Amino acid sequence: MAFAFIKLLANLGIPVFLVTWYLFRRLYQRGELTSGADYDTIKSHLKNIKKQKTGRENLLHKNWMKFGGGFYGVTAATTLVWIELVDLWSLIFDFPGFAALFGDGLVSFLVGVVVNQIQNFIQAAVWFAYWNDGVNIFITFAVAYCSYLLGVRAGERTIQEWLDRLNLG
Repeated sequence: MAFAFIKLLANLGIPVFLVTWYLFRRLYQRGELTSGADYDTIKSHLKNIKKQKTGRENLLHKNWMKFGGGFYGVTAATTLVWIELVDLWSLIFDFPGFAALFGDGLVSFLVGVVVNQIQNFIQAAVWFAYWNDGVNIFITFAVAYCSYLLGVRAGERTIQEWLDRLNLG
């Protein structure tokens, strides 16, 4: 159980924190959010940002908004990125060869890619099931949510500001 929890922190908690920090840092830098606002105000601003459909040049930002633009969206987008990276890793290091990939033809290969993307999107949408590997589902939610809240607050400052505050910079 302890190993599963540590794995959950490393594979879900830290990435959710980092993605949240990155997304919110961008919003604070662009002036779309103000530092020190309470969480209800932040949620209200996020709803307005989602309606505007601007600033979506960033693929991660687009996916975040596609999944809702809040806690659930960050966790689902992070899970989608994770799944895609695992798929890429598997393709590179367990490469089946071009004959296996294109054995049934180019159209079959492209259909397979599209189906895989749909499956990945669905897995990301039900991220709590994807990450539930020997850990209580409530713990999975708690790890993700705490990581998200820490990332929201951490996003108010740059890395250098945090290092300066900790006397490490």
